Amino acid sequence: MSIKVDEKDSPGWWMVKLAEKLAGRQERLATLAKYHDGDPPLPEGADAAKSAYQSFQKKARTNFAELIVGSVRERCTVRSIRTSADNSAKGDAAAWQVWKDNGLDVEFADVLENMLALGDAYTITGYDDDLKKPVITGEDPRQVVTIHNPARQSEVRGAIKMFHDPEAARDYAYLFLPGVRYVAFVDNESADSSPAFDPESWSWDEESGGESGEVIPGNVVPVVRYRNRRGIGAFETHIDVLDRINHMLLQRMVIATMQAFRQRAVFVDDKDMPEKDEEGNVIDYDAILSADPGSVWKLPLTAKLWESGQVDLQGILSGIHDDVVHLAAVTRTPISILAPDNQSAEGAKASADGLVFRCEDLQTRATAGLAQTFSYAFLFAGDEKRSDKSTIEVGWFPIERHSISEKYDAASKAAASGEPEESIWADVLQKTPEQIDQMKSARMDQAMLVPNADEGLTPIEAAEALSAKADAMGTLIRAGATPEDAARLAGLEGLTFRPGGPVTWKTEAAF
Repeated sequence: MSIKVDEKDSPGWWMVKLAEKLAGRQERLATLAKYHDGDPPLPEGADAAKSAYQSFQKKARTNFAELIVGSVRERCTVRSIRTSADNSAKGDAAAWQVWKDNGLDVEFADVLENMLALGDAYTITGYDDDLKKPVITGEDPRQVVTIHNPARQSEVRGAIKMFHDPEAARDYAYLFLPGVRYVAFVDNESADSSPAFDPESWSWDEESGGESGEVIPGNVVPVVRYRNRRGIGAFETHIDVLDRINHMLLQRMVIATMQAFRQRAVFVDDKDMPEKDEEGNVIDYDAILSADPGSVWKLPLTAKLWESGQVDLQGILSGIHDDVVHLAAVTRTPISILAPDNQSAEGAKASADGLVFRCEDLQTRATAGLAQTFSYAFLFAGDEKRSDKSTIEVGWFPIERHSISEKYDAASKAAASGEPEESIWADVLQKTPEQIDQMKSARMDQAMLVPNADEGLTPIEAAEALSAKADAMGTLIRAGATPEDAARLAGLEGLTFRPGGPVTWKTEAAF
């Protein structure tokens, strides 16, 4: 059964348009992926001996592309998701549960990796009716592409995901249009190439709504693009520099290999080096002048020996180092990451600043995509309050990492200046929302252990202090304050209140 593609804006028409765009970017993305994976093309001139030369050439490659990508990606880690329902520093627990349910600690790291290496990355949001939970998946730009409103790039008009399912022996195409998802397939045993759309051989999947498709809540296209700066890979404009470095590394290896041993030559007059012996046989001088350690050469009196000197590779090594420095400069990557070496403090700070700016740019772009993704997730879950994209904020861990001593030194200074304790935990000590909850719980447990409730007090004094706080809390409750507010104002924040009558609270010191 074929798919109709003639009618403008029909599902088949969009399928053709999106499949063509996806196919048109495969060559470029494959090249970038090879550089990122440490498998760039062989240098020119080796085609005649490609198979024999390849193993030698591989040893001459250093994967700087992966370092350029990783130096940014590794410093960009999401700490919390805040919504209108909970905009506190530690984030919205419901949003963070969606994050954990979908394994986004790993999944989203791969999204950032693809975004930096290939220029684009995607997420697709759905809803699992069985689990009653939203589903978010990170997608490879070699399988997914979107078409946007040229006047408003944030508006996605259509999207497609094409992939091969080896178990089903089929190629699938998921087409997303506003409010509808269509699924098409074609039987294919081979997974050697990317799926290619042919309307005559592909069919709509009847189990997924067939030609009518399946309804998507909210009349949206739940595919979000994460685009790197200028829509290109972090190292894409510097491929020539990467090639130059690998080329010079190869030349160094060739020279070192070919001249690993000193070369020797013998100068002999022609009359002392006949072509044939007395019996007329051609003389094989290569066999006679064997370089075997046990061989002995018998040379004419007029013969002269020559031996090459030691090869100096310092010039080539210096040239390679200069190329690496240039690569670090144009990619704003600290030279210490690409080539650890002595560097001035001022130079190190300048290069580190460039890396920070790159990370901040990535976080800005990724934040917009994550806000849209979580908006779809809450929309599909029926949570209208949290689905407002304008109120969704992403909290990131600080780009720069500091030692424990540096953190606690800064924390003591922040506390002395009046900074709230929870802000110090989040911003200075760089704790996760889970760690902050654990610290608050531990602080409450510590307060309940009367002998240690107030440092420097005796058990009786600590019990009296705790009793005074409890009395103050009771007074506030009787005055009309909620139990939670009364506990917070009395210095007993974190208590859990249960429905029922008054409870007598006795401390260990009372027994």
